[in-house]
Amino acid sequence: MLRVAHLSDVHLTAARSVRRAYGLRCRAVRFGRPSDPSLRAVRLRAALEAVVAAGADHLVLSGDLTELGDDAEFEMFAEVLSGAGIPESRITLVPGNHDAYTSSDGWRRALEGPLAPWAATSAPAGGVRIVDRGPLVLAAVDVSRHQPVVLSGGELSARLAEEIERRIAAPSRAGVAIALVVHHPPFPKHDNAAYRWVDSLQGSERLLALLGRHPTLYILHGHLHQAVDRLRTFGAPGVADDVEAPRVRLYDVTGGALVPSGVVTAAPAPASAGSGSDAGPMGRP
Repeated sequence: MLRVAHLSDVHLTAARSVRRAYGLRCRAVRFGRPSDPSLRAVRLRAALEAVVAAGADHLVLSGDLTELGDDAEFEMFAEVLSGAGIPESRITLVPGNHDAYTSSDGWRRALEGPLAPWAATSAPAGGVRIVDRGPLVLAAVDVSRHQPVVLSGGELSARLAEEIERRIAAPSRAGVAIALVVHHPPFPKHDNAAYRWVDSLQGSERLLALLGRHPTLYILHGHLHQAVDRLRTFGAPGVADDVEAPRVRLYDVTGGALVPSGVVTAAPAPASAGSGSDAGPMGRP
């Protein structure tokens, strides 16, 4: 049996950045609500400690690792992750919409820079990475796109969907559980057409078609900041939203299936850390 831990939506912020407008953009994306960078890091550390305590064999983080995809944020994220004591080969990262706000090549530069230790098991910029863990195959996919902070959608192109299909349809993977790790879920958060254009995954029908064609395929996603169980699709709570104590989703791989096995809660985070305060849930997913 293989145990998988799932975290999402960390939204790490940096105490400072070389970009002059960094602070203003952080306030804009949170609709002006303050945030304590130290407290965000404390929550991530607590969540990682819970992952280790749960005996997880592999950890996936399904996007929005940072607030804006700023270089300083990726450096801080890498510092916290490297201190967790989890082997790099047992961690899979994918970017979310927040990780692409600063620049169109931010994720690529992060993988070549501070996130290089995890690049071999994480989603490449604009592509898919296959990670073979024996009874489980992980397909880490980048659906992020550079866009203004007023937009929060993603995109799964026909080319990328075809690449995923080709990579997971190998005869050797017949009957093996496959977890596609992606930031956005394949179904819209709201029925409103305008909101769907702003916030949803363009090309989500391609993701649903993959689910229909591959009965051992599962999707692990973030973006909604809550636990979701729907059509072999599982979402994780947002670390940034868990003010008192971060929650970690767990799954067990057994008999060729990925089975949710509960949510563990980390040790409570302190009310504050350093200067400033955190005002609760994120303004934009």
